[in-house]
Amino acid sequence: MFEKIDDRFDLIRQQFLKNGLSVDMIEKAYGLAKKLHKDQIRKDGTPYLAHPVEVAIILAKLGFDEDVISACLLHDVVEDCGYTVDEIGKEFNKNVAEMVDCVSAIDKEKYIFDKDDVYESEDFEKASIEEQSFKKLIAIGKKNPKGFCIKFADRLHNLRTIECFDYGKQLEKVKETEKWIIPIAKILNAEYFYRSLKNECFKIVHRYDGQEFFELYSNFHNANAKNIESLLEKFNEVFLNTPIKTIKIKPVREYKVFQDLQKILKNLNISKVSQGQILKVTNFNIYLLYDNVKYREIIGEIVNRLNNKFSKIKIIDAKVGSFTNKPYFQLQDDIKTKFNLYVMSHYDYAIQRNGTLDGQVNYLIDEDNLDSLETELIKVKTRSGEVKYIAKGSTVLDFAFKIHKDIGFGFKYAIINNSKTKSPPYTKLIEGDQIEVFVERDSNGKIKNNADLKWFAYVNTDLAKKVLIKNFQEVMSKK
Repeated sequence: MFEKIDDRFDLIRQQFLKNGLSVDMIEKAYGLAKKLHKDQIRKDGTPYLAHPVEVAIILAKLGFDEDVISACLLHDVVEDCGYTVDEIGKEFNKNVAEMVDCVSAIDKEKYIFDKDDVYESEDFEKASIEEQSFKKLIAIGKKNPKGFCIKFADRLHNLRTIECFDYGKQLEKVKETEKWIIPIAKILNAEYFYRSLKNECFKIVHRYDGQEFFELYSNFHNANAKNIESLLEKFNEVFLNTPIKTIKIKPVREYKVFQDLQKILKNLNISKVSQGQILKVTNFNIYLLYDNVKYREIIGEIVNRLNNKFSKIKIIDAKVGSFTNKPYFQLQDDIKTKFNLYVMSHYDYAIQRNGTLDGQVNYLIDEDNLDSLETELIKVKTRSGEVKYIAKGSTVLDFAFKIHKDIGFGFKYAIINNSKTKSPPYTKLIEGDQIEVFVERDSNGKIKNNADLKWFAYVNTDLAKKVLIKNFQEVMSKK
């Protein structure tokens, strides 16, 4: 029953051995996962064990270490098998246990409803549990960002094997992925996960109306396979005995091709895309990866070789990537196929591919306002100079509620950038503002609740709206 899965796990094992890494921990994790999942079957009829192994393969190919791969293999044993985080900590280590805890959903039967939480709603208990699970994912993931990568890979494999569910359920998963998971991948600058997840969502959404486009895309790449193989050989020949040690050519994903076409062809229907139109946008990315030198030391020689050593491909432009913020050259061959060429170190390539996992950007992920994940943020400061990130278009009243719900309810006025002007609640914030919020208190020094129905017109964040809705629901219930 498990022979094929054993073979799949052996791919991870062989990769570890090839890289000179110990396989003891991952073998132990696989053995435990095999034992705990042995009688479980996925909805598509396959042994459940196949899922954690495939998730682990995704991350093993990206070079993640034994702790991450072990946590991958065990990522569902707490949620689905009754195993505990403490047991994982004792059998493996705290790091593995923390990552498994990060991606484990809250137990619905053990879930304690928090009536004081502004996100809670007794009418939507199921949604509340899902939201609380994502809060937990973010809170733990911010301490151990590699836990996010397990979640990304888990969702990626689930989306790739989702056809056994009815189409409505598939679209629900797409919506959830786009709302909560893809934004985290974007914040972490994890390009592989960001683009892969977006692409799987795109393919599900356009499963029926996009069949011709997907076939056209596939045919285009099949027809160009030999050309790309020859081009890769040419690049390896031209950059032999140079600091360039690795050369990769990767196809631009379906969603990005269509997205780029939409930018130049207004009102484009996915079912009407032609072969000629596909040639209007970039279809391949080329990566020249180096070690032990600096970018400025080699870029001149690279440009020189591109201009003088290739007869069928030319530089036509130089740009900066909107997602990666990295410079690149745009190339075009003699049959009008376009390429983006990136020059970077192996280290920078790994960071761009896997994401910023050292905690540097964690402050941008706010577990107390999940809806902000999809929103462009601006940086502002409190009176004491503490940096806060809040949705672009937020008002001083939104800011007050972000600080604390009582500060929001007691809002009287705000002082922005030490101005002498008292700013009303509807005053919009801009990047760099420093805000001091003043509240109204009663004779005992307790903050008064000044909430007014017109405040709904003064707030733009979902957090503030939810706080106000809950407040007025409680007021109405007492009448």
